[in-house]
Amino acid sequence: MKTAVRKRMLTLFIVVFLSCSGIFLLYAAELPVTISQDEIDRTVALQQREEAVAAREKALEQRAEELDAMQKEVDAKLAQIAAIQKNVEEKLAAIKQEQDASFKNLIKVYSAMSPSKLGPLLNQMSDDNVAMILRAMKAEQVALIMPKLDSEKAVKVSRLLGRFE
Repeated sequence: MKTAVRKRMLTLFIVVFLSCSGIFLLYAAELPVTISQDEIDRTVALQQREEAVAAREKALEQRAEELDAMQKEVDAKLAQIAAIQKNVEEKLAAIKQEQDASFKNLIKVYSAMSPSKLGPLLNQMSDDNVAMILRAMKAEQVALIMPKLDSEKAVKVSRLLGRFE
């Protein structure tokens, strides 16, 4: 019997409690809400800051996209430049190889000529070219050709031959 009484009392207590809570909630809902001007100002300032942050984030995202696009463009240009540079280097190597072959052929021709015929021909060339030609020839041949050059030219060419390149 005690448990039945306890159950009834507990039920009664819960009903009274819920009724009071409901009445309080109804009363609280009718109370006017008071917000100070300071709270309003802070709320407005906070909203403005949030909007400013959102705008900055959007601008940063846009700039990041622009930078990505620019980076892709730069990478493409660099790849293009690298391809052009490789092409130029290949062509320069081919030209140098051709020039080297032509120079070697020219040295063979000059080596086959007599010093008396080669001397006047070399006198008409620039000192640098004569030095380059004589460097490619054997020392014995150069010794026979030098006396056939004009004395002034022979001195200049000798100085150039003395330098190492």
